[in-house]
Amino acid sequence: MKRVVATGRTVDEAVTSALVKLGVTRDEAQVRVLQEPTKGFLGLFGGRDAQVEVVVQETPEQAARSFVLELLRHMGVTAPEVRLNSSALSARECVIEIHCAESELSMIIGRKGVTLDAIQYLVNVVANRGQSEQVRFVVDAGQYRRRREEQVRRIAERAAMRAVRTGKPVPLEPMTAAERKWVHVALQNRSDVRTWSEGVEPNRKVIVSPVEVASGVSEPARRRRDDPRRGGWSRSKA
Repeated sequence: MKRVVATGRTVDEAVTSALVKLGVTRDEAQVRVLQEPTKGFLGLFGGRDAQVEVVVQETPEQAARSFVLELLRHMGVTAPEVRLNSSALSARECVIEIHCAESELSMIIGRKGVTLDAIQYLVNVVANRGQSEQVRFVVDAGQYRRRREEQVRRIAERAAMRAVRTGKPVPLEPMTAAERKWVHVALQNRSDVRTWSEGVEPNRKVIVSPVEVASGVSEPARRRRDDPRRGGWSRSKA
């Protein structure tokens, strides 16, 4: 939501001033008159200008773009460009692509994408605040998430081959929820291995196990392992 308070000799003049500052038309804004103009003594002394408050209710997409741009400027990013792509996922999901100088990408992405994940979290909180319909935002920079997904899938395939070759479960490095989901999806059609997640954030990891070993786990133990309250994996939580 954008809000501007403006003054003018008349209400119309004050409203026009506010609309210019906001860069919107009258139909896109809500106007509240805070103070009517008054004439002074003999039209010379004691008069007051009109004062209005003009509010523009942004869509989640507009709010997200504005927030990301402002955040990047505070981070010191030079001339960032922010593009929104709503068609990549679904009508209520939106990819925010950050474009900037290559030398600044590492600052935006952070070690193992931790800064990018933090930006994404903040965007989803800020842009959806007060909205009747929620939009899920995925924030990317320099195609990091696409490249990371391909890397994680390769790691998953190598772990599956190792698990089958050695006949032992292979634990992967701790990953984010999105990365763990990529592992599960990458191996879900293989009939020779099974995957589940163990541990507690931020050290939660995927286990890639041969089918015969996974099948040998007792049912009570499997339920404990798969219980999210104990840090295990469930179908609804990677």
